[in-house]
Amino acid sequence: MIDIHTHILPGIDDGSPDMETSLAFLQKMATAGVAELVCTSHYIRNQFHNTLQIRQEKFLQLQQEAAKQQIPIKMHLAAEVYLEPEILNDIKKEQMNIADTKYVLVETDFTGFPINLKELLYQIVRSGYKPILAHPERYTDIKKKPEIAEEFMHRNVLLQVNAGSLLGNYGRVSAKAAWKLIELGYCHFIASDCHCRSGEYLLAEVADLLTKKFDNYTSKLLTEENPKKVINNENIDAFYLENIELGKNNFWNRFKKTLSKLRS
Repeated sequence: MIDIHTHILPGIDDGSPDMETSLAFLQKMATAGVAELVCTSHYIRNQFHNTLQIRQEKFLQLQQEAAKQQIPIKMHLAAEVYLEPEILNDIKKEQMNIADTKYVLVETDFTGFPINLKELLYQIVRSGYKPILAHPERYTDIKKKPEIAEEFMHRNVLLQVNAGSLLGNYGRVSAKAAWKLIELGYCHFIASDCHCRSGEYLLAEVADLLTKKFDNYTSKLLTEENPKKVINNENIDAFYLENIELGKNNFWNRFKKTLSKLRS
């Protein structure tokens, strides 16, 4: 698996408080089957102003300590960027994109989308970046109506659901929205958003749950194949659901048939 959303760099945001905690969670991740991860520390002006220099220093320290303990995980540097006016300049200057690719993890206000959200995303896309919206299921607007997430996809924005949301860790409404996004094909990645503040690492458990509830293809697509495409800077089809060729008893096939009946 590849985890594209973690707060594992020590002492830099509201994630891991120290190196000991980071290393302990890295070991848990390796045991769970994580081969690569992206260090996406928060970048929020006036709160977590984590410049490239700050993130690089912590990243190199963690890499060195992980190598000493022979933890077999490849790490990549990025940030989770809070969308604010003129944020594109910060993205460029502080190199907040994922692993030198065009992909960048972004987030916005949980309580309601700002009126300039579409413009901010348009500026990022127009500049050649490929934004990934973190945890859409946690935003009030999408919790009320998960179907509106499709609008982001039409704007060349991909969507990353949190593993914990699917298990109810952010409440019943977020859990319902998270499952709905997957059912609709409005999810391109499952990631941990691990803040190292509990003893659990949930990505492997959720990958197994996806296989049981849907199929192995969906599980691998969201936790392995699409994340690998991000690391390799490859294109990801936003509207992938209709392109999947599956057996007659598969969930997605049943879903497509239902859609067809509803449309007729």
